[in-house]
Amino acid sequence: MRRRHMRTRGQSVVEFALVVPLLLLLTMTAIDFGRVFLGWVNLQQMTRIAASQAAEHASIWATPGDPTGQKAKYEAKVENDARAINCVPQNPIPDPILSGGTALGAPVTVGLTCQFHIITPVISNILGGTILVSSETTYPVKEGVVATVPGGGAPIVTPPDAKFVASPQSGWGPSLVVTFANNSTGAPPMFPVWNFVNVIGGTGTGTANPPNSFSAGPQTVTYGCTGTPGQTCTFGVSLDVSNAGGSDSAVTVADYITLTVPPDPPDPIAEFTGTPRTGLEPQNVNFSFVDLRGGTVTYTTYEWDFNADGVFDATGASTSHNYPTDGAYDVTLKVTTDTGATNTLTKKAYIVITDKICTVPDFGNTKKNSAQGTWAAAGFTTTVQFATPAPNGNWTINTQVPPGGIIDPQPLGCGTNITVGP
Repeated sequence: MRRRHMRTRGQSVVEFALVVPLLLLLTMTAIDFGRVFLGWVNLQQMTRIAASQAAEHASIWATPGDPTGQKAKYEAKVENDARAINCVPQNPIPDPILSGGTALGAPVTVGLTCQFHIITPVISNILGGTILVSSETTYPVKEGVVATVPGGGAPIVTPPDAKFVASPQSGWGPSLVVTFANNSTGAPPMFPVWNFVNVIGGTGTGTANPPNSFSAGPQTVTYGCTGTPGQTCTFGVSLDVSNAGGSDSAVTVADYITLTVPPDPPDPIAEFTGTPRTGLEPQNVNFSFVDLRGGTVTYTTYEWDFNADGVFDATGASTSHNYPTDGAYDVTLKVTTDTGATNTLTKKAYIVITDKICTVPDFGNTKKNSAQGTWAAAGFTTTVQFATPAPNGNWTINTQVPPGGIIDPQPLGCGTNITVGP
């Protein structure tokens, strides 16, 4: 009986020794797949957090570079979260996909993939040392949503109003340099995207360089146009601007910029310069005819139109004109030769005059005798009025109408009157 018992016990030990590796393999496999499943659950949460952050700062992915550092923060957050769940994220970390742009409510999709290491030898031999797990989440853009809701805990963010002006908007080929000014309004920071489209109309062959830009400052674009005399090239321009409050686009008509191939010799060419081409109102501008024929043509008449009304306002190879108010002004020159041949050129928006902004100064504790100098130094053109009755001598000013701090008071602007008193 004792020998039989020992044989049975030895058999059990052998069977247990055979079963233990299988049980261990099954246990490790369960742990491995449990780790991967838990990693997938954590990856889903990690993707939601990343998508939420991307939705709150959507405009940075529509802007070159990383001016606010938000992209770096986003990538660091993904890397830290991946480290916490023992996964190896993609390198580089993929950017969110803004399929509908950066407007509030547009979809922002974040897709992340992680590598999880397999610790079970047999499973790793079958599946490889790692297994890829992916997750994807889509959130609506919510950048600026809190700030745009009254009582939302932050100041209201004014959405942008995309506006720009180019000067000049027309001229002779084969080359014309045009300066674009971004006049968009809205709460900063604003992120502009310029698109200078190659020739989209006309009869000549034209180009625009550069084709696009992301700079907020003035843009200088060189347009080209070639072909037979009289052929034209027309170009369109668009500007997209976004900020935390939303986005806006300014799209021009196809002939916003027009170049014309000049006539062949000996036909005359009307060309001119204006100095200065920009300034504050009121601005006097000097104009001069430019002889592109090098003296081979005799010009007898020069007629200038400064009001775009078809009526010539001045004559002579050189002249001047005063622009009293702000705006973008066309200038036309018609020239005539001794043979009676004529040529006319209109430069659209050639002169750009900016509204003069005057801020009412604060006269508190200012002496009466220095009031006029203070008022004129602020840009105002009127004479300071003194309230009556007032003491004699150089008394101290304590009252004024309008009060200090008003910018460009309406309706007279820098021609506003002011009254000060003791």
